[in-house]
Amino acid sequence: MTRPPALHRDLMRYLHRAALLSERAGDRRFHQRIGIGRTLFLVLRSIADAGDVPPSQQEIADLLSLTKGAVSRHVETAQRRGWLAVTASAASRREHALTLTTAGRSLVQEGSAVQHEYERVGDEHVTEAAMATTIRTLKTICELLENEERR
Repeated sequence: MTRPPALHRDLMRYLHRAALLSERAGDRRFHQRIGIGRTLFLVLRSIADAGDVPPSQQEIADLLSLTKGAVSRHVETAQRRGWLAVTASAASRREHALTLTTAGRSLVQEGSAVQHEYERVGDEHVTEAAMATTIRTLKTICELLENEERR
């Protein structure tokens, strides 16, 4: 199936623009409401979502499409501010076990409320069916690009 090149260019342009605008708007909203950036919140939420088996920094990096160095900087910030406890991992000497403190869990709860407000804005304008189609499309594009990156 051959599509006009403009469709692919438009898709990728809007995808890039949506990602940038989402980061800017999300960062602004999170800074205003809970005093941290959206990416740090996502790192903390990833740890909270993992439950009893804390994720490694590499797993968080892979999940959020961040570098391991970026995750490490966020972990250091969270530890310094008392939101995260970092201990030796039982699984590997090279990894650390990341556990939210009480203050960290509270921050994640506050951030989750901000995230839900942020998501509701889109829910008012995009149907569930359209969202599901978009997710399938973006997942396919990500898989294709990840395969391309591995070459």
